[in-house]
Amino acid sequence: MRKFLFAVLFSAGCLFTAATFAANDQPFADALTALQTKKFAQAMSAFRTLAEKGHDRAEFMLGVMHEQGLGVAKDDRRAADWYLRAARNGNASAQYNIAVFRQLGKGVERSDAAALKWHSAAAAQGHHKAQNNLGAIYFTGAGVARNLVEAWKWLTLAADGLTGQDRKVALQNRDRIESDLSADARVEAKRRAAAFKSR
Repeated sequence: MRKFLFAVLFSAGCLFTAATFAANDQPFADALTALQTKKFAQAMSAFRTLAEKGHDRAEFMLGVMHEQGLGVAKDDRRAADWYLRAARNGNASAQYNIAVFRQLGKGVERSDAAALKWHSAAAAQGHHKAQNNLGAIYFTGAGVARNLVEAWKWLTLAADGLTGQDRKVALQNRDRIESDLSADARVEAKRRAAAFKSR
């Protein structure tokens, strides 16, 4: 078996800009502005109010604030709780973050099966870092049967959206896998990648 380069893409809160949200989501945009201007108590309060109503991006941002220690003490357990709430509400970034937490045992019990579940959910929505990690999971067989066709598919999809060193590593890993696939398996892997449509 060829050596596989691991570039585990750790969770990172993607901070949105207030300008990216429609006027109908003004309370969230206002909370983001408070966070970006380091008015942490105001941001925390606004995100909590929204989260109580099931607002997945607010739940995600509460996870980010706890993970990064923005206005609160760093607390991976509380971050994981918020990421899980947002993940259950369909937030792809939260699904990715809780998957990484489960892979590492960060703030939660380590679980390959849970990491697979949440990376799969985020990857299905087109989250490129989750697709990369899912490709690595299928390559190694961590929590799932090893499947080089699926690994190639997910690494190809990831590379389409990643940039810089992350893209380079995804392509290197995909190419290593491709050389181990039969001609029929290569055709199937390419068919699966071409057929993918994010939800």
